[in-house]
Amino acid sequence: KWVRMLAPKSFNSIELGETLVASPNDLIGKKVEVSLTQLNKGKNSNIKLIFQVKEIVEGEGICGTCGYYILSTFARRVVRKGRSKIYEAYKLKTKDDISSVLKLVLVTLTKVNSGIEKSLRKELKVLIDKEVKENNFEAVLDSIIDYKFQRMIKDSIKKVYPVSAAE
Repeated sequence: KWVRMLAPKSFNSIELGETLVASPNDLIGKKVEVSLTQLNKGKNSNIKLIFQVKEIVEGEGICGTCGYYILSTFARRVVRKGRSKIYEAYKLKTKDDISSVLKLVLVTLTKVNSGIEKSLRKELKVLIDKEVKENNFEAVLDSIIDYKFQRMIKDSIKKVYPVSAAE
């Protein structure tokens, strides 16, 4: 039987796709990846969202958002010659006690020495800890999708050193 998978209400319950299953209950836990352009939420096709079917309602799978990532080719393209890139990964818990891993790439305007890089990492850690602990998972993910999270990072970090990109 063909069963439709629908996005959460925050994405206007757009159809994510259909899948063939013996019973609609077999669909629970299935994951599907969709680009932001398919959701009409942005123009960047290099950003993917991961949805997981949480429940079955009227024979349709209702999904919840469980991830967000940028294609590695896009992350490599952001970095230019003569600039420093800073990769950071944080294991964090949101306000609603959901564990998540947040991976960031900062790109500076010019090459930086290790002292500036260390202070950028320190400021970034404090900023992200504060932001994630104050909000629930959906709010953090929505701010990342709407690019508010990245803009907030860039605006706060530029006091330490100018940053051209925060992805």
